[in-house]
Amino acid sequence: MTEIEKHTFSNGLVLALEKLPGCSSAGVAVGFPAGGRTEKSRISGISHYLEHMIFKGTDKVKNIDVLFERVGALTNAITEVDSTVYLAECPKETAFKTLEMWFQFLSEAAIDREEFERERGVILSEYFITEDNPDSLVDKNATLSLFKGHPLASTVIGSEETVKAISHRDMVDYFRFWYHPSNAVILVSGDLQMDELIDCVEQRKEWIKRGVSSVSTYKAFVPKGPAIMEFQRQTKLVQVGLAFSSPTDSAEERASLQVLSSMLSTGRSSILRRKLVMEGEFTDRFRTSVSAYREAGIFLTTFAIRPQKVTKVLQILTETTRDVRKHIAEFKKDFERARSHAVSLFSTSIDMRMMWRTLAGAWETLRRGRCSWDEMIASIETLKFEQFEDYVTEIMQPERIALVISGDIKQEVTKELQW
Repeated sequence: MTEIEKHTFSNGLVLALEKLPGCSSAGVAVGFPAGGRTEKSRISGISHYLEHMIFKGTDKVKNIDVLFERVGALTNAITEVDSTVYLAECPKETAFKTLEMWFQFLSEAAIDREEFERERGVILSEYFITEDNPDSLVDKNATLSLFKGHPLASTVIGSEETVKAISHRDMVDYFRFWYHPSNAVILVSGDLQMDELIDCVEQRKEWIKRGVSSVSTYKAFVPKGPAIMEFQRQTKLVQVGLAFSSPTDSAEERASLQVLSSMLSTGRSSILRRKLVMEGEFTDRFRTSVSAYREAGIFLTTFAIRPQKVTKVLQILTETTRDVRKHIAEFKKDFERARSHAVSLFSTSIDMRMMWRTLAGAWETLRRGRCSWDEMIASIETLKFEQFEDYVTEIMQPERIALVISGDIKQEVTKELQW
């Protein structure tokens, strides 16, 4: 069983160690509860913009990538709706040095005014790419429509207007408000010792001095669907996204979300994949994602179809949703297969890449104060069909559904849909 040790410093800084005996590599993550949901609408996208600026270095260090590469560390950062996490994967021998460098670059970020203005063009280019990419457009709007009226209904990239409106002063103020150690979570995975990690943190006095936490206020989520969005575009294929919001309070609910994902669309023998193949509409652009935020989760599946098949495929989606909701007892065999697939998928995903492992661990610690892969895997393995039945009955209610369609579609093609 994987052992996870946790230490909280007097200022609120959380340090977690996932012990992996015999592992030659290590993962280092430093996360903050700052993302799309913590932004004022006027400066939407500032968390992602700030993530870019951190990599511009400090007044003394202009290229932080060179220093990380010298210790064999691969780096990345991910801005989400509810968090921003800075990551590194490195040999275990350089884990402490890698962590020290993150301390330095996150504490001493210069946020140079000229660099700030130059990077605005990069951020705008990313925004235009997401608007032109059917997958990204559907993903973004599925979240916006599913969580409408709630802080989770936010876009990480912002909009052209908000990115242009963010000032240098906005950025500096946002950095100072959110990026202080009292807000931070450090998660390290590898064959390391907690007492040595604590000592490493304590060497950076500014990371353990007293501070005031700026953690965002959480708000209960009440689903208000079904939500439907249509985007008329001249494209060869029509991109479809079907999303469900999910309760995520218990381990059983999060496990059920993973299993439902496998049952409906993740596995190659999943229900929706089988039906689309029978319709001759399966493509390699079939994607599924699951996120379990603090107040609610989201299960999203997207795929591309030919314009002439839109009406038939929408009929398949609505019929499948109603059928699973009303007759879930008839899907027990699908449940057994999906549960095995979900265990395999979840286990493999955290074992394949150290960087992903530490990222997911940081997310769990930021969202729920702790992370235990063994408990999560066990909750999927031991999930009873009766528990899953109750969950599916709730999650597949019409008010928890969002549908997004982008492409060359007829007007009001979704008008008569019955969920």
